[in-house]
Amino acid sequence: MSVTIEVQIPDDLIPLLEQRARGAGLDRQQYLRSIVSRDLTGPCRLDDVLCAFRHQVSETGMSDAELFDLFDAARNDVETKADR
Repeated sequence: MSVTIEVQIPDDLIPLLEQRARGAGLDRQQYLRSIVSRDLTGPCRLDDVLCAFRHQVSETGMSDAELFDLFDAARNDVETKADR
């Protein structure tokens, strides 16, 4: 069983909503339902937090090795800046 609730969303937020939903691989309704559910049920599991990231990486076609290199370069950059 479910209840339908009408919520007014300002026009300027709709493009951001669409972008976030696409990034998560969901339509608007699914995305809104997921963020309400996530907010109401407490802390997210790490798997849930990484879901959108995994989807975005998948969309790029990046290999595991390329992703590793990206993170390795970012970590090295942070370490270099910290040493200054």
